[in-house]
Amino acid sequence: MASSLWVGVSTLWLSTFLYGIYLVLFCRCMYIFFRGKRQTTLLVSAIIMFTLSTTTVIIFLLQGASAYGTLGLDLEKLQTAGAVVYVTNNIIADALLIYRCYVIWGTWYITVVPLILLVATMILGYSIQLKLFFILSLSMNLFVPTLVAGRLWWIIRRIRGPRGAATRRKGRNAMIIILESGLIYSVVVSIHMVFFHYGDPRDEVVYGALGQIVGIVPTLIIVRVGLGVSQNGSSSENNSTMVGSGGAGGKMDVADNSPSTMEAGAAFPVQFDDRAPDQEKSRWDSETLV
Repeated sequence: MASSLWVGVSTLWLSTFLYGIYLVLFCRCMYIFFRGKRQTTLLVSAIIMFTLSTTTVIIFLLQGASAYGTLGLDLEKLQTAGAVVYVTNNIIADALLIYRCYVIWGTWYITVVPLILLVATMILGYSIQLKLFFILSLSMNLFVPTLVAGRLWWIIRRIRGPRGAATRRKGRNAMIIILESGLIYSVVVSIHMVFFHYGDPRDEVVYGALGQIVGIVPTLIIVRVGLGVSQNGSSSENNSTMVGSGGAGGKMDVADNSPSTMEAGAAFPVQFDDRAPDQEKSRWDSETLV
């Protein structure tokens, strides 16, 4: 009983503590969105993920009140509801990761394997096959950030010009943010899987943390990139200079065989090495990652 109480209290404490951190990040995230350009897909996703993480905390509170208090709710149903909420939040976070991968690469075929992993993760998650679910989720959060970071590396290494160093630095920072954020979630999932495999009750504590970390990680990307943009002095009005024809949202477009410009605090000329005419386009800027 004492061990069970310790696990329950620790789970609730860690979950609410991380929720407090998430709340601060979410408020900052909303400030970044409404201060600059509003990317509807990312804005709606951020709001949904925060709502689901809030629901997770409420479910943990109800579980604690039912297990150690007088509320008397069905614990099994609460656990199932908590698992469904977490799986849904995880799917949204993974879908955002795939979306970033698509935007950075500028082609759909690179997302085929991640989308297959996402569908398999969804099926296993809603079937409450959580062990396999976590394995696929871990694979997703190692594979896709590597694709994104690899493409960013390929883009920034081709940048030349008198002020290309600033752009390369900006690209490297974005690459580090993506890799670090993916690593945070992957490490926590790995710890949970080890505890779960050996039947250690602390896996419940880590699972409680995951309910918040799954939302914190993508929100942290938005905030870190957004703060970087602010420090560089750029604004939504200035983010209109694009490389090549590009797309909406001030994306960097590595155009075929042409020196162009991009915005990185201020518009300046950036040249790229010669490329094959049939090579696909890639798009990137700091706001693409938020």
